[in-house]
Amino acid sequence: MLPNILRSPFIPMFSYLLILGFLFISMIGTENNQSMVRVCLLILTAFTLVWVSLIQLNNQKYPESKIKYLGAIPPEFQEMDEGQQWVTYKACRSVYIYYSYALPLIVGLCFALSNIKFMPLLLLGVLGIGQYIVYWFSIRKLKQF
Repeated sequence: MLPNILRSPFIPMFSYLLILGFLFISMIGTENNQSMVRVCLLILTAFTLVWVSLIQLNNQKYPESKIKYLGAIPPEFQEMDEGQQWVTYKACRSVYIYYSYALPLIVGLCFALSNIKFMPLLLLGVLGIGQYIVYWFSIRKLKQF
């Protein structure tokens, strides 16, 4: 179960949301800004330490399928055999199609809503979360066959 959790696209999506939340809070000019930034940084640090500990535990428990801490290939790519490579290929293809429609839309929205201070960051967050959702749904759909 531990390898499935660590290879899930929800881990990078959650860390992405934490970083976006950290950036949003740092952009908002309030009196409690310093304490909120510290809390977000503490949560991000704790999440990173738990993630590294779980990877270390997984690598000790399953030495034949180690997960790299800072590997070039994301851990959700399970390319053990030709079937898994096909599933990864189809899911990445779906994400590529998503980007071909989403990028022009996001660029247009950035120009149209340029008067809102944090709109580019918000739209970038929507773009990234959409990527993880498209990838996850594609993987789930393809693994049902």
